[in-house]
Amino acid sequence: MNETQQILDGLINDFSTDQLCRFFREKSRKFVKQKENYSQYNDDYFKAGIKLGEIKFSDTESLLVCSFVVKGELSERAGKRAQYEKAKSILKSTKNQIHAAGIFIFSDQGGNFRFSLVYPESTGTQRQWNNFRRFTYFVSREFTNKTFLKQIGGGDFDRLDNIKAAFSITAVTDLFYNEFFKIYDKTVKETQKINKISNPEMVRDFILLFCIRTIFIGFIQKRRWLGDNERFIQHFWGEYQKQSFGKNRFYARWLTPLFFEALNSPQGRKVSYGNNDFSKETELNLQMAPYLNGGLFKIKRGYDDNDWIIPDKEIKEFFDFLFAHSFTIEENSLEDEDLQLNPEFLGIIFERLVNKADGAVYTPRTEVDLMCRLSLVKWLQKNLENPIRTENLYELFFKESAQEDDQKVGSFSRKEAQEILTKLENLAICDLAVGSGAFLVGMMQVLDDVEQSLKHRYGLNGKDLFERKKQIIKDSLYGVEVKEWAVWICQLRLWLSLFVDAPDELKNSLEPILPSLDFKVRQGDSLVQRVGSKAFPVSGHNMGLSKALKDKITKLKSLKLQYFDNKSDLNDWELRQRELAIYKEILDTEISDKIIELRNLKNIKPAKTLSLFGERDGGAQVELELNKDKIAILEREMSDLEEQKNALHKDKPLVWSIEFADVFGEKDGFDIIIGNPPYVRQEDIADPTGRVKDKKEYKNYLQEMVKIDFPNDFPPKLKINAQSDLYTYFYIRGLRLLNPSGIHTFICSNSWLDVAYGVWLQDFLLKRCQIELIIDNHAKRSFGAADVNTIISIIHAPQKKIDDNGLIKFVAFKKPFEESVFTENLRSIENAQNVTSNDVFRVYPIATNDLRESGTEFTNEDQKNLGGKYVGDKWGGKYLRAPNIFFTVLEKGKNKYKRLVDIAEVSRGFTTGINEFFYLLDAQAKEWKIEEAFLRPVIKSPRECKSILVNPDNLKYKVFVCNKSKKDLKGTNALKYIEWGEKQKTKDGVFWKDVPSVSGRKYWWSLSVGYGNTFWTKEVNDRLAVYLTEKQVLADCRLYYGTYNEQVRFFLNSTIYSLLSETMTRSGLGLGARSLMVYEVNSSLCIPLDANVINKAAFESLLTRENKSIFVECGINPKLATPIEAQEPKPLPDRAALDKIVFDMLGLGVEERKDVYRAVCRLVWNRLSKAESV
Repeated sequence: MNETQQILDGLINDFSTDQLCRFFREKSRKFVKQKENYSQYNDDYFKAGIKLGEIKFSDTESLLVCSFVVKGELSERAGKRAQYEKAKSILKSTKNQIHAAGIFIFSDQGGNFRFSLVYPESTGTQRQWNNFRRFTYFVSREFTNKTFLKQIGGGDFDRLDNIKAAFSITAVTDLFYNEFFKIYDKTVKETQKINKISNPEMVRDFILLFCIRTIFIGFIQKRRWLGDNERFIQHFWGEYQKQSFGKNRFYARWLTPLFFEALNSPQGRKVSYGNNDFSKETELNLQMAPYLNGGLFKIKRGYDDNDWIIPDKEIKEFFDFLFAHSFTIEENSLEDEDLQLNPEFLGIIFERLVNKADGAVYTPRTEVDLMCRLSLVKWLQKNLENPIRTENLYELFFKESAQEDDQKVGSFSRKEAQEILTKLENLAICDLAVGSGAFLVGMMQVLDDVEQSLKHRYGLNGKDLFERKKQIIKDSLYGVEVKEWAVWICQLRLWLSLFVDAPDELKNSLEPILPSLDFKVRQGDSLVQRVGSKAFPVSGHNMGLSKALKDKITKLKSLKLQYFDNKSDLNDWELRQRELAIYKEILDTEISDKIIELRNLKNIKPAKTLSLFGERDGGAQVELELNKDKIAILEREMSDLEEQKNALHKDKPLVWSIEFADVFGEKDGFDIIIGNPPYVRQEDIADPTGRVKDKKEYKNYLQEMVKIDFPNDFPPKLKINAQSDLYTYFYIRGLRLLNPSGIHTFICSNSWLDVAYGVWLQDFLLKRCQIELIIDNHAKRSFGAADVNTIISIIHAPQKKIDDNGLIKFVAFKKPFEESVFTENLRSIENAQNVTSNDVFRVYPIATNDLRESGTEFTNEDQKNLGGKYVGDKWGGKYLRAPNIFFTVLEKGKNKYKRLVDIAEVSRGFTTGINEFFYLLDAQAKEWKIEEAFLRPVIKSPRECKSILVNPDNLKYKVFVCNKSKKDLKGTNALKYIEWGEKQKTKDGVFWKDVPSVSGRKYWWSLSVGYGNTFWTKEVNDRLAVYLTEKQVLADCRLYYGTYNEQVRFFLNSTIYSLLSETMTRSGLGLGARSLMVYEVNSSLCIPLDANVINKAAFESLLTRENKSIFVECGINPKLATPIEAQEPKPLPDRAALDKIVFDMLGLGVEERKDVYRAVCRLVWNRLSKAESV
């Protein structure tokens, strides 16, 4: 423990303002103690107001430190809002507006205190003293305060950014998660060991249930609903420890009665607790425990009925860890975050568990809120029967940047307000990869916020907050997750969000308090559904099911709604059996189809029937000769179907139209699909359920899904790019699940906007769906946990024909969403008909037809009338990232540009398969005396390229290139080297010659290589050179190579080429690097320079000096207070000389030339700084 942590520890044990001042002096050399009486801010709730001092970071930036004593107890809920308002009022006062932020400490007589950082978000370039944010630690002697001590006690407070980092929710969740996962993992292993369980996954799920239930109890006791005691479970555990610790009975004999009897039966009912020696007080507390129900405390088959035990030692470790943290029973909001255990905090933690398994990433609350609100505005725009001015909808759903007490909230008549409410109350919203439920909770909060605002303003009757939230979940929210344990996490998140707002009197309810969510959040694969041997269409049953089967589905829907309210006579198992019966009937239908087909082969004429999947056994029956092979195949298929039917209880697929019968029966699909699909690259795509073992087979099923969902757009013979990442399939399935008036909103990787595998998705959208918005944020990445840059897309449901003139708006925000998503900005974007740009955003509107044409290739003029072939376009590069000067440069060089591939092809460098064998240092080559004929200079790493012109003699490695047989090599040192290599092994014990990457070659030591004189690095940071050699050399797979003349090679090192490349290639890597693919280099634009203007000797300095950062090359400093766009470029002289040749050829004016330098620096700086923004 360092000195500041020791001071904090002393402060926790004996709170005083003197100790606080000592702490701040130790934390920052820039802290100036200025004790000032702030009694003018004392009131009925606060006393002893005092300014302790300031931290002066610079002449223009400082932080205020204040302390207050609260009158009464500092309970987490009571007075918390008043403390926030007090802090804001002090910072907004004229005297204190010199401060960029404040740390406010509110303490009570018991020594507990809140330690809060409060600051205003900037709007534009100025602080407006509104839209504040607060981050708070609650500190008490009752807890270990480990996170507070580590975060606030570590580091220094000499910069405001350092202080914000100390209050970072991400850092806090990282600390909690890392310790939680160690304990969780250890508990799993010890539980598996003591119970001798062979299936580790079952144990992981079992322990996760234990953790989830225990955490929920932490929230229950925080409200004093268990024995009127905030530390009930600790006392419960303490009572057991005194009697039986070490006998490993606590889970089975104490927790099991608490979970499945006390919390799952009406209050006051005497229940059986076995032969436990509970004290009278404990027995009474259990008897009077709240009747929660809801599914969390019901026995789950396969987990809670195995008589498994959890060792006492592991329970103690988990309890010691968990209850060392303080719980709060309030949801975090966008502007107010508690850095302790609250529902959202736990959502983030548990989403991390999902991440490890399925590539999911927790979506930040800011993005969730933005997506929910935009989705609802767009849905209302197209579905209100009496259109309402869009500006009123934006004012209703979004805040303005104006003062908090001067907000517009939309102007509506009472009739309009009632119509909005009716529409919102009947929405059906689904997340296909629900994770911990961030989007469902986000939608619930936004819907409640808006509905309550309207009802309050227009005097319309409303329920209490608990009942409102419960109704929204029941009527509007749906989700799917592939793992059962992930479903539990989402359910926990929804239950917690409900529980924190449950009226206190509900603790005595004789009816279950929490709804049952088993049929709201379903387990299954959202993408692939197969029943028997066929893929099942989203709503295919409507084309062929019997009326009796449809009636069963309708009845099932009614039973599920009753189950939600805990009013069904059937339990979840019985309802699932009814679902299984429907699935079995589906399989029976397919078996019947096979029987009919058999009869046909045997010349029996059955009546025409319509199959379940909409296939008609049409045509006149024809006399057929017996075909033994076909009969054998059909009988084998029937046998398989019978076997699958018998195995349904463990392999039941998710079938959308049955699992969500209410939605598809009444609405023909969801109104809104929203979410953040998993980040899984094509090479890692596999069946998440584990049923399909072969990755290739599962990817074939994904492609089959696309063709079944949209058969007219994706005929059977059409090839879908096999390199497509998983999220592209989520786009297709999400769009198919919408009803015709629906809205689709995703946040996902931006790669599909620019890469080859995104072409088929672009093509489909341009033909069938009106794209409303594609939103990027240049200032801040959404995800720190995933190395990916993202966009938000809002797309309308597929139509047979869309408006070719409909505008697609590409929006690039230049500031974080927290500082830019305000009503006035969104209205400006909505109204934009032409490219509009300001300090906050740029919007690029383009007609659907124009966007399609820009990516369409025509072999000749006549083909333009026939439509041509869509080959894709760089949507992200051209419309989100491209600066205005980019379009000027394109226009002025319109008839001069050539694609590199049309001059000469660029190829990927080679992969050796065994670097240890093929790459040799000079010393190794000399040691083996390998003949020069078999050694070639090679650029192995981009790090070897210090200057534009690379001298092969200075390269570190030679590559062994030999395609001769051993017979031909007889008597050479090369043969000796090969024979030595055959005796070597990898770390895994595999002989080099047997490594799969080389064993398939004619000779394992042979290498297929290509030579070049021009080289691109696969990943680009801030050095944008294209590297050159005087003679032909080889390149490793981390580079691309080609062979070009001087006219081309000089252009490739001009700043114009850097601008074109930076704009036209993808920026999908979240770490800041620009990732190049070989096809992107081949497609890049080039203007071969006039040989007469190239004086190679004049450019010797440019070619041979150290290659600098693009900022140095262009003479721009992105770190200055002066924006890049306002700086005067001062390019290095030799760079300026080369660029002048290109600028003159394009006919660029003086300011346009400066804009080229500014633009390329801005593009690179945005890319790099965005990577550091989370």
